[in-house]
Amino acid sequence: MFQKLKNSVILAVFVSLAAIPPFAVAQQNAGKITGTVVDEHDAPMAGVVVLVKESNNTGAVTNNQGAFEIKAAPASTLVFSYLGYTDQEVQVGNQTVVNVKMVPSAQSLDEVVVVGYGSQKKKDLTGGLAVVDKETLEMVSSSNLMDRLVGQVAGLNITTSNAAPGSNQSLLIRGQNSLSGSNSPLIILDGIPYSGSLADLDPNLIDNMSVLKDASSVAIYGSRGSNGVILIQTKRGAKGDLHVTYKTKLGIAEPMQRIQVMGPNEFIRFKQDMGRLKNNYSGEQLDPLVGQIISASEKVNYAKGVTNDWQDYVFRSVFTMDHQLSISGGNDKTTYTASVSYLDNPGVVYNSNYQRTNVYASINQTLNNWLSVGLTTQFVNRESGGATPNLEHAIKQSPWGIYKDETGAYYEEPMDYSNLPNPMKDVNADQKRTGRNMLVNGFIDIKFPVEGLTFRSQFGYNYRNTFDGTYYGRNTVTGKKVDGRAEISNSHNTDYTWENVLKYDRTFGKHHIDATGLFSVQEMKSTSASQSGEGFVNDDSSFYRMDGAENKITIGSSYWKETMVSSMLRLNYGFDSKYLVTLTGRVDGASVFGRNNKYAFFPSAAVAWHIGEENFIKDNATWVDMLKIRLSYGANGNNAISRYQTLDRLYSTNGVKYIWGDTSSAVNSAYLPSDGIGNPDLRWETTYTANVGLDFSFFNGRLSGSLDMYLSNTYDLLMTRTVPIMNGYSKIWDNVGQTRNKGVELTLNSDNIRKKNFTWSTDFTFSLNRDEIVELRGDGKDDVNNKWFIGQPLSVYYDWNMVGIWQEGDEFTFIDGGGKEVAHQTGATPGAAKLEDVDGNGIIDSNDRKVIGSKNPSFTMAMGNRLSYKNLYFSILFNGVFGKWMTDNVANISSYTFGSGNYIHGVRYWTPETPDAEVVSPGYQASFDHGYYKKLNYVQLRNITLGYRFSQKIVRKIGLSALDVNFSVNNVCAFSNMRQMLNYDNTWFASFPTARSYVLGLTITF
Repeated sequence: MFQKLKNSVILAVFVSLAAIPPFAVAQQNAGKITGTVVDEHDAPMAGVVVLVKESNNTGAVTNNQGAFEIKAAPASTLVFSYLGYTDQEVQVGNQTVVNVKMVPSAQSLDEVVVVGYGSQKKKDLTGGLAVVDKETLEMVSSSNLMDRLVGQVAGLNITTSNAAPGSNQSLLIRGQNSLSGSNSPLIILDGIPYSGSLADLDPNLIDNMSVLKDASSVAIYGSRGSNGVILIQTKRGAKGDLHVTYKTKLGIAEPMQRIQVMGPNEFIRFKQDMGRLKNNYSGEQLDPLVGQIISASEKVNYAKGVTNDWQDYVFRSVFTMDHQLSISGGNDKTTYTASVSYLDNPGVVYNSNYQRTNVYASINQTLNNWLSVGLTTQFVNRESGGATPNLEHAIKQSPWGIYKDETGAYYEEPMDYSNLPNPMKDVNADQKRTGRNMLVNGFIDIKFPVEGLTFRSQFGYNYRNTFDGTYYGRNTVTGKKVDGRAEISNSHNTDYTWENVLKYDRTFGKHHIDATGLFSVQEMKSTSASQSGEGFVNDDSSFYRMDGAENKITIGSSYWKETMVSSMLRLNYGFDSKYLVTLTGRVDGASVFGRNNKYAFFPSAAVAWHIGEENFIKDNATWVDMLKIRLSYGANGNNAISRYQTLDRLYSTNGVKYIWGDTSSAVNSAYLPSDGIGNPDLRWETTYTANVGLDFSFFNGRLSGSLDMYLSNTYDLLMTRTVPIMNGYSKIWDNVGQTRNKGVELTLNSDNIRKKNFTWSTDFTFSLNRDEIVELRGDGKDDVNNKWFIGQPLSVYYDWNMVGIWQEGDEFTFIDGGGKEVAHQTGATPGAAKLEDVDGNGIIDSNDRKVIGSKNPSFTMAMGNRLSYKNLYFSILFNGVFGKWMTDNVANISSYTFGSGNYIHGVRYWTPETPDAEVVSPGYQASFDHGYYKKLNYVQLRNITLGYRFSQKIVRKIGLSALDVNFSVNNVCAFSNMRQMLNYDNTWFASFPTARSYVLGLTITF
């Protein structure tokens, strides 16, 4: 594998170099000035702008190694500028090499940020957005991009329900607005909408990200912006000599925590309690060997004294590695960068292997003073394979259960209980899962003779392919029963995007105008096919010969196509750098909607006031560096529903035969109405959002941040409603209902200590969100089946509420008005869960179910600290989630045991001897299928990093440009009121566990 990686790296670098025009690395000596820019810690600084003060047209940008190259006369002055640092000026004179050390400044008001279809200075923004720079992205050394963002952006909630390597996270910006449509934000990668997996992207390729949150910021994306927008910008080449950078991360990963189940002796005592309380066992019946508390298979191991810790079989510690080799450079005409990376993460669960290879190249070419072109390509190949064990069965398995039989095969039912088979029963299956993702993004930039007028035409292509194949051979329990079982599926997705942007940006005295016009076309297509079968002659052909299946179980395929066309106009106006206005209007047309409502218009407006620039503040509060008030209001749409919902739909069936024509022959397949009638009037969900924000910087930049408050109302929800069955259909998609969403976001940045050799800074984020269903289908009724309730959050638990435990001596019945004895709660006995009588009629029934609480947190917080001493640096990051209702699996004995399985270590459950316990009796048999719930609060120590950047003096002596070594621990631990969980983002206790990793990182630049 290493040899293959080595060959791939050499080949990729050779091809990348061969593709670079010779003049891209040519050296020009006349008037050439070169040098390196470093920060206060002597670390190279990328992205520093270098200008010749006497010329408006001559400039350069430092590359990833801090190097630059520029032409300048001896009498010229070079100006070095960078966000958060004081401008440095250097007289050229007779120098040909100019090295500069930047000094941190108090403010970052001139920072240029990406806002969609362009960029703006941070101080000129009127909308609510958050910027994530390279330093923030590199704070967490994860190979998953979204892992690096957790807790870093106020209002962005990242949930990792499946922590398996390569899995996608769920993203929410400012909560939920839609009930049936998607609530996921729009992802824009290098200016083009991206529908692929974010887990495919190599975080080392990302230069910066912007999260657009309010109506004004996302209005330029119209119909797809109601859930927020995430802009991702990959790295670009910079002017300067050719540089080669190698990054590697070598680590060890393990589950952050396990479920602490009962040990062998504790399990026997638990089974004895269950036997006497549930089955009225006594005497010898409670004896492990001669009694009935454990199965015959368990007795075999009990007699031998053989025990199993089943989590040792399904969990593991693994070695991980992540390598990247990149090149970059350029001159006045051409800049380029290329890289190849390889990730190998075997996964902390048996057989959860994952490998990812990324190849990336980008080149920008200035053809003349009015025409530039650029091309960026990415190719991703991912592979994973191996059937993973059933974690639930491993956790619930008896410590006395049989693991393997005499032949070494996995014992099918270690406890002689079919509901808890061996968790490893199918891990020998032949499984292959592959995915390929190719992106091509090209642009043409034109500068017109009119000052400030530019045009960009950009085309994006994204092709994605997945293949899943699994064969359960005769060496698996599943395959042995059916003489082999095979399953295959594949999919092909293609996205095309063409966008044309015309911009006009001019300043006239105190007036600044920035106008943007857009025309965009997008097409998305998907095809898929799947098949499964059983009964193969032998296992030799695995899943590659589906025609060999004796029994074809399923065969299916699908195709869909979706198109969009859009136009947009945005106008930014500023007066005296104090008063700012943004007006945006966008028209979208989408094929998913009915012929009567394919197009919609989404307007927005925003204003901002630099009140800190007014004399009444400048003259009386000198500690105020910047104070800006923002206000925005606008509309955004959501079209994220299934295709063809506006059409009457049919489905085919082989179960109906009919006579066709006069031939009297029977047709074996009929087309019948499906469960949905088309709606040609179906239109967009529309969200109207008001946002009030405050941006500030105090005490010479020592304290800065932003505060936002927002209120969103979403109308015309895309939902189904029932129709009279006489139509031949049972339901129709329609625009009914309304939701409301409101919240507060706070971001604070504190520069605590700023000394020559020591710095300490703190970042803090706080997010509070409340969502609510205002109306459903216009009749004022709740939808109990979907758990949607007017006046309640969008996503809730709805169930009977446990308020205590029935005790001996309680009154289990009462005499009703007719003199009949009636049970308060059917099946209630001492030790049973006491359910709340919501309607107060003395009887527990279906009318006593209630909304327990929201599945989304009440609020989230995060805090990161960065410290540096000379060349040594340290960072630590915490994030917290509070007030999130979850299933309390510890309290749910019946769910754990199924009447037979293992249970949590040390839990004090109800027995006649422990009546004050908070957990029900192991003998409790619920007459109502109710759950157990608890409000979750936790704080997770997500990352600790300690590193050292070698000084330029040292690295130059050994022929390098930069050298950095660091050690980090990710997902260190969690502090919570609910401990027995593998993944705090998943309510199910047996979900794929969060991995703790110990990572050694090394970056070398030549």
